[in-house]
Amino acid sequence: MITLEARCRSGNYLAAVVPIQDVGTRSGYQVLVFRQGTEVYEETEQNLEQAIQTAKAYLDWRAQHDFDS
Repeated sequence: MITLEARCRSGNYLAAVVPIQDVGTRSGYQVLVFRQGTEVYEETEQNLEQAIQTAKAYLDWRAQHDFDS
């Protein structure tokens, strides 16, 4: 598991990238973002690089959104 964190005016965000594997041969990575313990975003990506980029993009978007407000 990989975690990323962002501190924004609207709260602290923690993103977790977790490997997943279905019963079949499908595998991937789940991106979960939490704000103060509550899940606010979930996405599944095919590879680790995409999952990390998705997590970073969400945290960057959140920080920019707070900055613009």
